[in-house]
Amino acid sequence: MNPMEKKLRSELVGCKRIVVKVGSQVVTKKSGKCDLRKMRIIVEDICELVDMGFEIVLVSSGAVNVGKAFLKKMLPREGRIDLQQSASSIGQPKLINKYSNLFEDHQHICSQILLTHDDFRNRKRFLHAKQTIDVLLKNKVTPILNENDSISYTEITVGDNDHLAASAAQMVNADALLIVTSAMGLFNKNPEEDGAKLIKKVQFGENLECIEMSAKTDVGRGGMESKVHAVNKVTPLGIKAIISSKENNRIVIDPLTKEVGTFFGPQTHYEPDHRKAWLISTKKLNCFIEVDKGAYEAMKQGHSLFPAGIVNAQGDFYKGDCVDIVYNNEAFAVGVTEYDRTEVDQIQDKQSGEIESVLGYKLSDMVILSANFVLIGENQNDQRIS
Repeated sequence: MNPMEKKLRSELVGCKRIVVKVGSQVVTKKSGKCDLRKMRIIVEDICELVDMGFEIVLVSSGAVNVGKAFLKKMLPREGRIDLQQSASSIGQPKLINKYSNLFEDHQHICSQILLTHDDFRNRKRFLHAKQTIDVLLKNKVTPILNENDSISYTEITVGDNDHLAASAAQMVNADALLIVTSAMGLFNKNPEEDGAKLIKKVQFGENLECIEMSAKTDVGRGGMESKVHAVNKVTPLGIKAIISSKENNRIVIDPLTKEVGTFFGPQTHYEPDHRKAWLISTKKLNCFIEVDKGAYEAMKQGHSLFPAGIVNAQGDFYKGDCVDIVYNNEAFAVGVTEYDRTEVDQIQDKQSGEIESVLGYKLSDMVILSANFVLIGENQNDQRIS
């Protein structure tokens, strides 16, 4: 056991491969400039961990915030996709250049990998990306991942880098996921309110519905709710998770070695095959198909989902996306849909033989194939849909 392993907090003993996600407010200032002091600490910590035998994948936000400062003549309205795309195309090379210089200062190198949701939902591309990252880690190169914002659009966006980090953690078979943000961790209520207390540990399957998590940062796409959703993607796969603050002296090392932030315990008895783990981790946030009792019972027996059993659908999802499957307001499975949301709206409650007359074409008799969904057991951290 190397010296750092001896220092790891008790919950992380034995962990070797760790995905670290840092938010926009961690690595950039309000002005949009890179926060070199914070970035230097992050890189120094990662290099120290790599030197001690750990394998680190870094998921870094910040490109859009850096790039916005350079869009002076025509700045698209906040929230528009062209703002995100144009700003990212400027900010991403600037951000990665800073990282590269900092890693070289410590005699290490990093690499850049830009991904979209397609790279996770397409099995072949998923496996190629996984292989690339494995090669880099074996060579002690730190892969820096970001969503490819300059080309992403609704159909292929991962959602935000919290969910990119969750998908990456599953992809690389990580032992742990560390999300670094502005907050000290998860609080029992808004941390700005009197009496707010830090929740130091969350047991697997613990109900967090009563906790207010809607607040977002000024520059990031995700808030605490997004981070907890991302954590809930990986803990069913046996991956441990921590949400901690950028204000720690050692931004990466402190939460791994001290009881700071919020630790999320994983499912300890769940051992899905790789394909099922892939399905769960690529699930699109806030997208689900609601089914009736007959379809629920059939799917519990391993049968495909037919349009006749669908009563409702929510969220922006497209053919090939993985979504929650809900019965009685509770997600009991996740699966890859054969139809877009708009198509599901039109064919729900219809027989398979009616699909072509309704849509003018038919992609499949089933909306979700039996081979493309995985059931979530009663103790598998099911998420109630509000």
